[in-house]
Amino acid sequence: MFNQALSSLFAAVLLAAFACTASAQTWTSAQQEIWKFEEQQWQMAKDKDLSWIETMVHPNVSFWDVDQQMPQNRASLTRWNRYSNANSTTLEQELFPISITITGNLAVVNYRYVVASENYKKERETVSGRYTDILVKENGRWLFIAWAGGDDPKK
Repeated sequence: MFNQALSSLFAAVLLAAFACTASAQTWTSAQQEIWKFEEQQWQMAKDKDLSWIETMVHPNVSFWDVDQQMPQNRASLTRWNRYSNANSTTLEQELFPISITITGNLAVVNYRYVVASENYKKERETVSGRYTDILVKENGRWLFIAWAGGDDPKK
């Protein structure tokens, strides 16, 4: 009985690992480039490197996070990222790509995430959520032009 359960567990882990690898292998080089861009932005934000806003975000960006009353612009993005960096630290994060669709110079990226953070009071929290990001390619570079999403509602 133990050997059968162990074999089933091993098979399930192997199948899950293969499924993740297989889906990533079906991405085109353009989709892989975009996903690396997404991961880079998240890493820069985790590292509190605000230069991602100037280098990766289009000047005309319009984004709407679920916790905001209305869409925001790049000045608002900079303001609230500075505040967040002063008051919390991302301890760990993981991204889960769902889809990347490219049409000409536009790309739509859907993904989920999990983030563990610590605030200035040393209180820790883990949240999950989703985003839909829209990128535009200008002068050979991808830039964020819009996004919508954010943390899932607390249960």
